[in-house]
Amino acid sequence: MATQKPGEWVQSLIQRFDAQLPIKTGLHTTQSIQNVEQNKECLISVSKHKFSLVINGLTKILQNVSSMRIHPGEAERNYYESQLIILDSLEQVLNSQPKDTSRLDEAIYVKLLLPEICKFLNQPTDNPNPLVLQLKNLASKVLFALSQNNFTAVFNRISAKLSNLPPSADVDQSDLSDLELIQHINVDIHRLIKLLNEVVCKFKPIKSKQVFLTLANNLEKAIWNWMDNYPEEFTDLQKRPNEELQDCSDKLFEHFNSSCMESRKRAAAVWPLQMMLLVMCPKILEEISNADAGAPCSPHIMKKKMFIDEVKKAIASHHGGSKQMIEGAAITCVRLCKASTYISINDRLNVLFAFVQSIINDLKNLLFTPPPSKTFSRGQGIVGQDLDLYIDCFVSCFRITPHNNDVLKICLNPHSPPIYHFVLVNALHRIITQHPLAWWPRINIIYGKAAELRSMFTDTLNKVTQGMATNPTPKVIGSSIPYNFTKMTLYKLSKATDENMTTYRYLLLWIVRLIHADPYLMLHNHGKPGHEIQSSTLELMNGLVSLVHQQCMPDVAQEAMEALLCLHQPINIELWNPESPINTFWDVSSQVLFSISQKLIQRQLVNYTEILKWLRDILVCRNTFLQKHSANANLGNNKTICIHIKLEVVFFMYLWSIDIDAVLTGMSCFHLLCEEADIRCGSDEMAVTQILPNYNVYADIAQASTVLTTGRAALQKRIMALLRKIDQHTSGNSQAWDDTFRNWEVITQYLENYPKDAKVKTDSEIPTGLGETIKKRKPPHHANTEHELEDQLNEWANMTGFLCALGGVRLQNRPHRLSAGPSIASGLDSRKSSLMQSYDTQYCPVTQFISNMLKLLVCQNEKFGAQIQKHVKELVGHELNPALYPILFDQIKVCVDKFFDPSGQVIVTELNTQFIENVIFIMKNILEMKTDQPCEHLGVTSIESLMLAVVRYVRHLDSTVHAIQIKIKLCQLVEAMMLRRDDLTFRQEMKFRNKLVEYLTDWIMGNSHQVNIGDICSMSSLVEYSLFSFYVSLCR
Repeated sequence: MATQKPGEWVQSLIQRFDAQLPIKTGLHTTQSIQNVEQNKECLISVSKHKFSLVINGLTKILQNVSSMRIHPGEAERNYYESQLIILDSLEQVLNSQPKDTSRLDEAIYVKLLLPEICKFLNQPTDNPNPLVLQLKNLASKVLFALSQNNFTAVFNRISAKLSNLPPSADVDQSDLSDLELIQHINVDIHRLIKLLNEVVCKFKPIKSKQVFLTLANNLEKAIWNWMDNYPEEFTDLQKRPNEELQDCSDKLFEHFNSSCMESRKRAAAVWPLQMMLLVMCPKILEEISNADAGAPCSPHIMKKKMFIDEVKKAIASHHGGSKQMIEGAAITCVRLCKASTYISINDRLNVLFAFVQSIINDLKNLLFTPPPSKTFSRGQGIVGQDLDLYIDCFVSCFRITPHNNDVLKICLNPHSPPIYHFVLVNALHRIITQHPLAWWPRINIIYGKAAELRSMFTDTLNKVTQGMATNPTPKVIGSSIPYNFTKMTLYKLSKATDENMTTYRYLLLWIVRLIHADPYLMLHNHGKPGHEIQSSTLELMNGLVSLVHQQCMPDVAQEAMEALLCLHQPINIELWNPESPINTFWDVSSQVLFSISQKLIQRQLVNYTEILKWLRDILVCRNTFLQKHSANANLGNNKTICIHIKLEVVFFMYLWSIDIDAVLTGMSCFHLLCEEADIRCGSDEMAVTQILPNYNVYADIAQASTVLTTGRAALQKRIMALLRKIDQHTSGNSQAWDDTFRNWEVITQYLENYPKDAKVKTDSEIPTGLGETIKKRKPPHHANTEHELEDQLNEWANMTGFLCALGGVRLQNRPHRLSAGPSIASGLDSRKSSLMQSYDTQYCPVTQFISNMLKLLVCQNEKFGAQIQKHVKELVGHELNPALYPILFDQIKVCVDKFFDPSGQVIVTELNTQFIENVIFIMKNILEMKTDQPCEHLGVTSIESLMLAVVRYVRHLDSTVHAIQIKIKLCQLVEAMMLRRDDLTFRQEMKFRNKLVEYLTDWIMGNSHQVNIGDICSMSSLVEYSLFSFYVSLCR
């Protein structure tokens, strides 16, 4: 790569970006998302030096993706998400465009890109897919960024459309698409003047109402675009009027005024634009104000005065006037109030404030104190715009008269229609998140209403929860669209008695966003006693936790997670109960983590990897808070034990997940347990080991998560090696083993009986909720895909390895390992005696697990049998915790004894032979396992009778190639056994050796009489060689 030219390198990067889009990979994993983000960041960085190459490359990718044919479902989602990624990249690249870009390069990329962006802007707004509206909004941002450096190119396209406005009344909406560009472009005051002058010059009588309204609406939005992005220019305009802007605004006002002379309905529709045109003419407004006071005015000004008087009259007589006039007046007055907030409070003598004061009470009466069942609404189709109107009015009233609470009281009233609650939380969210002008009042004025807001949250949560009980499969809420409602639902928002659950779900979504935006708004409890503060905090937390569990509302659940994480920031934890922060912290946070951990353990959360990462972030915040309060970190210690157990269980159980991201996250979380123990115990190492007995191993597990892995298998092997080092039983690791074993049994049954029992009952019979894991992998159109079956088998293998490696902690009263040293050999007999006593008297699920695994050595399932056998013999042979060797040997002996009838005769069958062969493999691997010190567990139980039974079985096998191979392996096993004889227990060693020699002689004699036929002849020679090695080892 280093030898390539820069242009080739950029092209390679663009191709890589293209290849990793969801439409190409079909992936939505954390890793695939990270890859796309890294490529995007790299392209943005490179674009600062190779702008034209990057922008043209991205445009071509967008063209190619947009031309693809899509089908509903996952492919459609990948299609839209790929476009979103490309558009987002384009916006960021355009915003970082270098100043030295040549005019020719600009002309080329604008010519390519502009038509593509227009396609997105022209999409119909009634598409129910939320991703389509996201695309439209993002395309608007791209056009805004594009017009910043290429205003002329976009302006020329608008100008051309103004020159060719269709004269007829019948117009297709697509013919007006270029007029829509007006609302999306970046205009400062000079560009705004240029745009308005262009419209004035090319304005002509328009017969089509659609063209007329489209032009008016887009011009008004362009003015607001200017005010939002260049508010200082508007503020300055009020002090120093711009003659050129006033001239073109005045002319445009007159043009629209004359075009509406014959239709009052059409006139009311353009009132908002006309008001904004007057707002940009402070001198004219001053003359109108003087005329109101009795001063003479010219006919020219009189027209404007009559316009304002008509608006005032319509808003004042809102209960009896024309519907169109009232609606037009309401919008116009809200725009006037909003515009006034862009003027500094130090300029209260501005004439605009006088006009606001003359209409604001009538406006509030219309919108917020209507007669019963007559909430202001313009109809079902545009209720989203009505909501915007309400929110703008609330925010404007707050900024104009922040201490006037009449509107706030109405919106907080629990008996008010749901629309007012929705308006309230959205308005507060806007007040918090919108970049403020210096004179805008801050949200802290509302803090005193925290109790009412918490009550609204609880009430809405209860209604949603009750609705979920009666309708468990609701429509999923879109997260990135402020008002993503169906038309009927929008209309019902205005109905005070409506119980439509979608309405309350959206309200709940925005209340949770409000908590995230400013947690103090919900945590404020001025003047209340500590126990009440703690109680309200706990109620809020529990409500949010219950939402994390609501998988049918993923966007609400995600927002609840963000809110909980925000509340766990150390600065916010202090607010949970300032009188007793550390005790409240342990109490509240432990309940939060306990609930989430329980759901994770039960596998009831589909997005478990994301929740694990979130849980890790929560623990980071907790430890930061504890570090700040380290002197008192052990207060409330009794409350930490239960949650500590649950966290251990969670982190252990996700070590065997099929999702490598979840595995690495679970591993890394062990570091946070160690860190918490360090904080709580300071430099007292003994205390640390009391809190976390396996501290060192947990630290090693966390460290291993940072090491580069070569795949799932290598990572699992590393994990199992670390799990075998855990020698201290804790409630956490023991429960993790038990829960995993229950899951393992269910999946084992599923795999053994597949496909006869493919529909395993997993809902009510499995307390751990593994059925959710199985079901979530099943596509709705058929039972299982091959990929899902493979995942289930691999996860089962991970569970098996986990249970093998961690099984030692499940043995009750397990003695500590003895350190290696010179005294080990001399003390071997006494140690074996004590260990045998402990193993002889105990029974636990480990014995059942070992027994079940041995049965799987002869699993005959047509699809999975061979793979299950392979996994079991390799995992037991290589990964079994040495503490389980005695149980393994005993259980093998139980199985092998069944291969002999009551008279002692061998029962040779294909399954029995297969079992013996696999057992030989397992035992040989165990005995050959390299270790730096003797393994005391090998000698806990004598394997003499087991070995003699295996040899007796094998000697009765026919002289086939397969049988001879088994005999060779058995000889190698005996040889390995004798090499480890110091670690083994022999009750009657000489008798045992003599018996083996007897069987050995039998084999040699038997082999000498065999017919020398092909493979059997050559294999027999190998048997003889192995037998002699066998004999030599016995004679040592």
